[in-house]
Amino acid sequence: PNTELVCYRVAQEALTNVARHAGAEKVRLDLHVTGEHLTLCVADDGKGGVVADGAGIKGMRERALLVDATLSIASPPGEGTELRLVVPLRVESSAR
Repeated sequence: PNTELVCYRVAQEALTNVARHAGAEKVRLDLHVTGEHLTLCVADDGKGGVVADGAGIKGMRERALLVDATLSIASPPGEGTELRLVVPLRVESSAR
């Protein structure tokens, strides 16, 4: 449940930031599981250039810590922004 809530809130904040600040025409949201990780990626084709963490990004980073996830943001000026949340999945052994 914590992972679901963190993914939802991070996606919500990321999309809000795109709508408010990016000046984007397109945004892509991708959520997938590979191996032992769940990855959420939100990427836009907006103005990019994010250099400082505002309150929203700080909140996303704090939420990521709750589930031992990493949050990275790539935002070259003029090339859009990509936010990536990588959550380690705990695989329980079926052997008892």
